[in-house]
Amino acid sequence: MQYITAETAQKELRNIVNNITQFNEPVTIVSEDKRAIVLLSIEDWSGIQETLYLQSIPGMVESIKAAAAEPLELGTDAAEVDWNV
Repeated sequence: MQYITAETAQKELRNIVNNITQFNEPVTIVSEDKRAIVLLSIEDWSGIQETLYLQSIPGMVESIKAAAAEPLELGTDAAEVDWNV
């Protein structure tokens, strides 16, 4: 993650935003009194929100881990799934 001063952020905001949206790499902006914020793309923010939501559902993390550990041969073929549920 890149760290920049608030002064640099003011001068280079357009370039910073372009880089963040192009490369999805957050930037930490630090003020003179050492307070900091993180600037990130909407895609990254949406991913964080989705992860937090999924982790808030009881048993979801364990279910995802169990499914990830399951061999692909034991899964259901996509053609067999009823997508109109």
